[in-house]
Formats: sequence, structure tokens, C-alpha cells
Amino acid sequence: MLKNVGSNWFLMAVTGLATFFLMPFNLAHLGTVQYGIWLVISAQTAYLFLLHLGVPMASVREMTQAIASSDHRKLNAIIASCSVLYVGFGLAAMLLGLPLLFDFEHHYSVPMELHDSARIAFLLALLQIGIGFFANMPFAIMSAHQDFVVQNTLRSLAIIIRVIVNVVLVLTNPDLSMVAISLVSLTAFEMVVGWGYVLRKYPVVRPKLADFRFETLKSIVQFSVYVFLLALGSQLAFQTSAIVIGRYMSTTDVVSFGVPNSLMMILVQFVGGISSVMMPMATFLHTRGEMPELRAILYKWTKITLALSWCAGVFLLVFGPAFMAFWIKQAYNPEAGYVLRVLMASYLMLLPVRAVATPLLMGIGDAKWLTLATLAAGVLNVILSILWVDPYGLEGMAWATFVPNVLLAAAMVLLVCRALAIPVGAYLSATLPLAASGGFAALVLLGWWKAIWAPTDLIGLGVAGVVTVAVCATIWGGLVLRFDAHVTLPRGLEVLPWRLRS
Repeated sequence: MLKNVGSNWFLMAVTGLATFFLMPFNLAHLGTVQYGIWLVISAQTAYLFLLHLGVPMASVREMTQAIASSDHRKLNAIIASCSVLYVGFGLAAMLLGLPLLFDFEHHYSVPMELHDSARIAFLLALLQIGIGFFANMPFAIMSAHQDFVVQNTLRSLAIIIRVIVNVVLVLTNPDLSMVAISLVSLTAFEMVVGWGYVLRKYPVVRPKLADFRFETLKSIVQFSVYVFLLALGSQLAFQTSAIVIGRYMSTTDVVSFGVPNSLMMILVQFVGGISSVMMPMATFLHTRGEMPELRAILYKWTKITLALSWCAGVFLLVFGPAFMAFWIKQAYNPEAGYVLRVLMASYLMLLPVRAVATPLLMGIGDAKWLTLATLAAGVLNVILSILWVDPYGLEGMAWATFVPNVLLAAAMVLLVCRALAIPVGAYLSATLPLAASGGFAALVLLGWWKAIWAPTDLIGLGVAGVVTVAVCATIWGGLVLRFDAHVTLPRGLEVLPWRLRS
């Protein structure tokens, strides 16, 4: 499992580096107005991905069961049925996107000279979503086979190609439509290479149109309804802010919120590297009735994600504003630093439990209350955003995300403990006290470091990052996880002098 998770983290690292490079590059060459318009377009069109109704995650679960039982006929029926559905979803997404284009052109402030470029970018974003459904199918097949190393290698290569295409096009013509073209290129590359690899790697995967089965599709869709609600709640929580800010404030304010929010999305994707591996494993273990192993996975990976989330979170809490000021330079708004810290505080509570609770509950098929809780949190995010954007501005938007995140984290703890028959008190006492102590200690030490030397350039921030990793590794290795029953630390950490048992 660690190798697969590691390959997911490699993909997240490539994605993060691409974001780190492309965001300031596009901001510098397009300007805050054009880039803010692109963020609004991305947020609006992202909702069309919900048309897949959760089929990708549900299909991975069904395919994993077929692979575990060596039922090749069922496997091809699932692939054929989902592929037909994806083609239909792609066409529907492009058609339903036209009313969104009308809303965008009539309710958002777009300078007259950018109307044509914005329209082209919107239409290209719809095309990218339309082909994206079918392009994702081979990667779902790889996930079901737990072939994450190759899957993430291909996706990393696609991201590198997208960066190159983006840079060349924007340098040639600094227009926001060029960013959309680079995304279409990425999706087309993933589709061609992904299907080519799957058909060559897995000889038993030979879906035909005749393999389409309504009954197969029905069983998948029954479960995927819950996944759809989960995706809808996540979309409302993660993508609505840009739409609300763009409508009630300005596209420049969209950038001021979007930059810190993009850092949160990188962390969500990073811990998602654990989730995507954990779900098929949970399905496999649950099918075999191995509940003790599922409980052990919950404890182990909660603690690992706590350590990773806190390491990244402490850095952003202490050095985040300086990092953003260096990253996007003139486009940086000091108010974005406050937004970053509020968002980061909430994600420190949400990310560790979300990373393990969601895939475990989805993998064992206990998805009803999880999806309802996620949907409720997303709706609350939208309501609070609309209520607080006018009187409190960007700060209100940040707190409109904070409150639902904290409530959702608490709900997920209750749900996963109930599903795996673990007392909530036992779970929290085994994971939270030492982690909170370690996180607070790291925060104090790094705050003291910043008081002595506040870095502002690349070298200084790089040193701060190395110091953060060293401090967190020392604290977690010597204090939090030193004698943990669920996590085996690397041998190099045995040199730490202290002995504090949990």
C-alpha cells in the first residue's frame, strides 16, 4: 500500500509544482482581471463534472469485486456499461453548459475587450469536461487493479505536457483562452495514452458494445447516487467561493481568495493520494470480512495523515503569507494571508479524518450518512458565504468555509467509528492528544524561528521549509509516534533521545 500511496504523492508533488509555477506565470502574463475571470469559469464549469453521478468511484468498487472474484465477463460488462454512460454524460455536459455560459455573460463583470476570449475559454472548458468523462475510465480500471504507479506516472507526464503547452501558448498570445487550450490538450493526452495502456496491459479487458448491460449499470448507479451527493457536497464546499466572490465582489478579489484556496486544494489532493489507494483495499478487506484489519488501517492512516497535514499546516500558518507574497508577487493582497490562516486552521481538523473516513466508508458500502453530512456541510458553506460576503468580505468567506469544515470533521469521526464498531472516545484518545501537543510544539518553535528571522525570498523560504520538516519529523518521531502501536517509524528516527509513551 505504501508504494501506491507514494506514487500518488509523487503525482501530487508534480501537480503542486505545476501549480506553483503556472499560477504566478499566468497571473504575470494575463493579469489579475483575466486570471480572475478564468477562476470563475473554472468554478462554474466544474459543477458539470457532477453529471457523472458518482459512477467513477462506484465503478472502481464494482470492478475491484469482479477482479477479486476473477469474473472477467462482469468486469467487461462494467467497463462497457460505464463507457457508454460516460459518452452520454459528456454530450449532456456540453449541452447543459450553454445556459451556464449565458449566466456567466450576463451576471459577471467582464470587460468588453475580453468578452470574446472569455466566451472561447468557457466553450473550451465545456469541451474539456465533455471528453473528460470518457478519458477518466482507463484510470478507474487501473485503480481497480491497484496499478497506481503506472497510473500516476502517466498523469504526471500529462501534467508536464500541459505546463509546456500552457507556457508556449501564453507567451505566444497572453489570452485566457490559451489556458483553456492547455487543459483540453491534457485531457486528450490522458484519454489516448490511458486507453492504450489499459488495452495492452490487461488482456482480459476487451469491452464491446454488446457487453452493455442495463442491470449492471443499475447496480452501479444505485451506489453511485451516494457518491454523487458526496461529490456535490465537496463541490459546494471547495468551488463555490469563487462564484460568490465573482458575483458580489470583483475578479481581483476572486484571485485574493483563490490563491490561498488553491493551496488548500493541493493539500486535499495530497491526502487524496491515501484515499484513492485505501478505497479499493477497504472493499477487498470488507468482502473477505477482515474487520480487524480495517480498524488497524483507520488508526494507522489517521495518525500518518495527522503528521503530514500538521507539517504542511504549521508551515502555512507561520510562513504562508510570506510564501504567497513571494509566489504571486504584485498580485498578493495582504488580506489573503488572513484567509489562508483561517482556511488552514479548519483543514487541519478536516483533512486527517476525511482522508481515511471517506474511502473506508465508501469502500465498505456504508455511504448514506457520510454523503448527507458532506452535502449538508457544502450547503451550509454556500449559505454562510452569501450571508457573510457583503458585510465581512474575504474574511467572512474564509469563516464561511471554516465552520462547515469543523462540523463535517466531527460528523465523519462519529460515522467511521460507528461503522467499524470503535468507541469514539477510544479513537480520539489514541489519535488526538499527542498529535495536538506535537502540533502546538511545532507551531511555537517555528513561530519563535520566524520572530528571529522572517524569510521573504526563495532561499529563506526554502530554509524555512527544511526547518519545518526537521522540526515536525523530530517531534512526531520522538513524541507523537515513538512507541505507537499502529505506525512503524523509519529506523533513522531511533536515534532520538527521549522516550515518551502514548
